[in-house]
Amino acid sequence: MIAKLNLPLNCCMLLVVFIAAGCPVTQSQDTPVDELHMRTPITGEKYWLYVPDQYDSDKPMPLVVTLHGTNPWDGYHRQVKEWKALAEDKGFIVAAPKLKSSQGIIRISRSMWYDDLEEDEKAILAVIEDVQRRYRIDKSKILLTGFSAGGYAMYFTGLRNPDKFQMLVARACNSDVEMMRDKIQLTDASRKLPIVIFWGKDDSVIVNQSWEAFEYLRMQKCYSTSREEIRGGHLRRPDLAYQLWSQYLK
Repeated sequence: MIAKLNLPLNCCMLLVVFIAAGCPVTQSQDTPVDELHMRTPITGEKYWLYVPDQYDSDKPMPLVVTLHGTNPWDGYHRQVKEWKALAEDKGFIVAAPKLKSSQGIIRISRSMWYDDLEEDEKAILAVIEDVQRRYRIDKSKILLTGFSAGGYAMYFTGLRNPDKFQMLVARACNSDVEMMRDKIQLTDASRKLPIVIFWGKDDSVIVNQSWEAFEYLRMQKCYSTSREEIRGGHLRRPDLAYQLWSQYLK
């Protein structure tokens, strides 16, 4: 079917990747409470939130901020749905902001995309502030993770605000080294921020972009950046992201 579209080979590969990303969320939806659709009070940023039934306002909880890939193959509701059973089991809160910059296939002009990334950075930080206002969050234990095209906002926001996050985990993420050079001024804090980049070995385009991000960050003396190749293709894998993060929660 893709060949009949007469698209360049690289476009065809991207389409295959993002069709795979559109597979239904396979994680359990059997949780004792439902996810909540929220808005920040001042700017009105939309996000999905899951607060475990075990939440106790006397005990600070860790927070996962998860960033979605390209619509319509992924979305912020899917992100909270894939994380909520794990959050209930392990005891953390999940927030999934709605993004503008998650454009993994056809991107608008670079300058306009940079504007979207800056808007997403503001939205992500506003969502974190709103969650902290509503619930007792352990500010030293906040994970920022992206899936697929959510990787753009993850690198952009995480590396520009390293004091806000305990760790970054890129789950089969797109990256853009030109954006990193243009828009991210690395500091001692961002170089020390733990970052794990993992991808499926059969994930074609993502394999190359993940390697590019890893190599660039290591060349920039981000020595806390590591990478991991796993079996399969374009996989969501919140379980692996949690496993990597849990080493820092202890």
